[in-house]
Amino acid sequence: MSKIHPLILCGGVGTRLWPLSRSNSPKQFQPINGAGSQTFFQATVARHMAEGFHKPLISVSDRYLSTVKRQLAELKTDASIIAEPVARNTGPAVLASAFFLHERDPDAVMAVLPSDHVIHGDLNRTLSDMLPAALDGRIALFGIEPAYPETGYGYIVDGGACSRHEGVRLVSHFVEKPPLETAQALISEQNAFWASGVSLFSAGVIISEYEKIDPQTYRAVKTAYAKAKDHGTHVSLCKENFTRANSGPTEGVIFEKTDRAVLAPAGVIWNDVGAWNAFHTIGDKDDDGNVLNGDVLCVETSNSYIRGSGSKLIATVGVSDLVVVDTDDALLITTRDNSQKVKAVITALQDQGRCEIVDHRVSRTNWGQFARLESGDAYRLNMLKLDPQASVSLPADDGCYRLFTASEGEGLFKSGAVVKRLRPGDVADLRAGEAGSIRNRGETTLTLMEVQYDVAPELAEPSETSGLQKVLGGEGVV
Repeated sequence: MSKIHPLILCGGVGTRLWPLSRSNSPKQFQPINGAGSQTFFQATVARHMAEGFHKPLISVSDRYLSTVKRQLAELKTDASIIAEPVARNTGPAVLASAFFLHERDPDAVMAVLPSDHVIHGDLNRTLSDMLPAALDGRIALFGIEPAYPETGYGYIVDGGACSRHEGVRLVSHFVEKPPLETAQALISEQNAFWASGVSLFSAGVIISEYEKIDPQTYRAVKTAYAKAKDHGTHVSLCKENFTRANSGPTEGVIFEKTDRAVLAPAGVIWNDVGAWNAFHTIGDKDDDGNVLNGDVLCVETSNSYIRGSGSKLIATVGVSDLVVVDTDDALLITTRDNSQKVKAVITALQDQGRCEIVDHRVSRTNWGQFARLESGDAYRLNMLKLDPQASVSLPADDGCYRLFTASEGEGLFKSGAVVKRLRPGDVADLRAGEAGSIRNRGETTLTLMEVQYDVAPELAEPSETSGLQKVLGGEGVV
């Protein structure tokens, strides 16, 4: 029997899971159960590294390409990767992946899998059971039996048995994020399922459906794939053409309009983990109903989710139904009932121009580790740790002066005609408008302290005494 190609989608930022999820390191790349555990993305990849499945195909934004490669390396697994130059929702990403698979295997069957959900149970068996329907030209949409009247999910209403395939149901209609009264009615009628975001179909079918239903996106993505660049480790879609695709989810654009959709009830425990209360729902609870991660001490505390960063002890006394999430640079405290409102914090931070919505204070990169240590009106102090033999590019910035001091290891600094050895105590600098690079030449970590200064426009010309104004933001510092 044919094998299934798992297509893992890595879009989305997960703003309601701040402060864990940041725009530069979103939810899917964060550990599910605290430090040392697999990330959401890794758990999704690992789930389908099984008999009956091809190696995974990953669709990811250019922005997170290095993160995907690093987390795949940690799993010691190979994958095909398609890099999206701009965000266009799930539809164009799925279509581009279909072109990729169809070119290599005209009979390819693909399973679309969100990378940021938690699933318990044998989803692989359910996918395999639906393979005959997919080979028959059907688009199988996997539904979850509702546990409660959720207003934030879409619903698929059962339209009765499909005579051609055992265990497959027809689709009556879709209901998108209904009000509470409608969700309660759907539950009471016992014929509706939560839309899980998981689907199964042949690559050729989704291509033909897009050609019929959304020809503009079909043409744009087809051309973007035809002009894609193969870098060996990944394929980059043509930005000019991919941008012309309509931005929309596969569900709304194709699944709700096609006559090929069928419902596949999935007997698994599923949660899209869209807010912090979901971690309490899916987590292992102690005798008091608490879900705890990290160094946490609870006294007279019940029904709470408390997640530490590992850098400090968290103690609670006489509280209940709380969500407490500590990271290296931010602490969230809310109630479980209000955990959906974290987006309001993001809005406030954006209005204030705070860097805590972009990156963590300490970030893992493809070359090592970057840490923001301190900042003021006229400076920013950072620490860079380069892995053995790794290198980092230092892009030019017309308004920034950068001074590097080596404190551990051995490296090589290059900028134009300047080449400098870096050993403990050695310094190198980049004046405004200059670009460069640093490479770790040794077998141990190269540690550097960096001071960034913002240069006033009238003093932006290179000089030995540049005027200093304010520190740069966190994005693009390395």
